[in-house]
Amino acid sequence: MGNPGRIIRTVLILAAVCLVGAIGAFSAFSSQTDNTGNVVATGTVVLADNDAGASLYGISNAKPGSSQTSCIRVVYTGSLDADVHLYTPSTIGALGPYVNLKIEPGTQASPSFPSCTGFTPDASGAIYDGPLSSFPASYADGVVDYPASGTKWAKEDAVVYRVTASVSASAPDSAQGTTTGSHTIRWEAQSQ
Repeated sequence: MGNPGRIIRTVLILAAVCLVGAIGAFSAFSSQTDNTGNVVATGTVVLADNDAGASLYGISNAKPGSSQTSCIRVVYTGSLDADVHLYTPSTIGALGPYVNLKIEPGTQASPSFPSCTGFTPDASGAIYDGPLSSFPASYADGVVDYPASGTKWAKEDAVVYRVTASVSASAPDSAQGTTTGSHTIRWEAQSQ
């Protein structure tokens, strides 16, 4: 067995070394500064219309010269300035080249889908007037429109669009029994 005094001395020496080490660890100089309250919040891009899920046009049993006109109000309520493009993400059927689509922006005192009563077109005229089959198929190629003569859509901007779909008076006999197929006319907003 070892010497009990020697063991006690060893324990005391180890305790003293630990105490000096602990005092050294807590005796350093210190300073700090804080920058609090940091946060990142995203804005919004929100576009809506007044169609309540109904289509702009639906012409059945059409013949050359048949047409339908409807008005739709598009309103922007997002917090970020945006660009709005019109296009169709749909595949257009065989009748597409013989259906003319005319889209005119304007104003309407009391917009009520699909009525065009009181619609006043913008002086700039139609933003699209051509075959449905040639209507752009993507946002990148879409028809660009801004409220009035602006360069952006901002919160609470609104435009009423008069949309006319008509079967060409010169549609050939081969167009009989064909269809455009069900398709979507899309207004899409993306932040600037």
